[in-house]
Amino acid sequence: MNELTIEEFRILRDLIKERSGIWLSDTKVSFLSVRLGHRLKATNMDSAKDYFFYLKYDPEGGGELDNLVDAATVNETYFFREDAQLEDFSNEIVPQLLEQKQDGAPITIWSAGCSTGEEPYTLAMLLLEHPLQIHPSRISIIASDINRSILSAAREGVYDSYSVRRTPPHYLLKYFEKRDDGKYLVNEKVRRLVKFVHINFMDPFATGRIRDVDAAFCRNVIIYFDDIDKGRCIDNLRRSLAKGGYLHLGHSESLNRSSSLFDVVRLKQTVAYRK
Repeated sequence: MNELTIEEFRILRDLIKERSGIWLSDTKVSFLSVRLGHRLKATNMDSAKDYFFYLKYDPEGGGELDNLVDAATVNETYFFREDAQLEDFSNEIVPQLLEQKQDGAPITIWSAGCSTGEEPYTLAMLLLEHPLQIHPSRISIIASDINRSILSAAREGVYDSYSVRRTPPHYLLKYFEKRDDGKYLVNEKVRRLVKFVHINFMDPFATGRIRDVDAAFCRNVIIYFDDIDKGRCIDNLRRSLAKGGYLHLGHSESLNRSSSLFDVVRLKQTVAYRK
């Protein structure tokens, strides 16, 4: 299809934001045009105008709008991303959480905006390898995303060499099975520690299903929201944390106006936010 006009782009952009909170700046016209082209083929539609009316007024339009949100979601990630933050979490926060849970209760972690699953599986492997020898029964990881199709891929746990390029060799040998097609399968011991669920951060009822988590990782997600929706997202995350629970953001992200809701904790290499 031809590139969207700025008017067409903004109409569709507003629908995506209303549905998901994801904000596409005017520089994303070409990006959305390409993604929309795939949806027009899938729905046998000829124009952006026809597609908009389908989304807005057809009884089945809501489901297709979810497909458009999926198509507009960027999912660049890999195992052991932002390793300094992972090291701080493992070395400084995990021992503290274990000490607080003398009754043997599990450590519960929420990977919020988990994309294709590399982050929650990385966290599971870190805990399995922890020097304090954490039993698998004490590891509970919830992984959520708004994109249903990538959640299906995450559950399968199959990755190409690009996704595992930063994985330490020891982990690659111990927790992955290399298949004949050259791809890597996360082994079942790791996969069973992670529960994948579909959640829209803008929906307080959906986020409200997750409660009393000890740590939440929401990395490289809120950069796609405007200030108002960023505040809503952070508030929903805060309500899901247990008292004293930790929030970890991406290295380029900060809480800004929401910082008063948390204590800033300066770790050895990075910063975390404690409820």
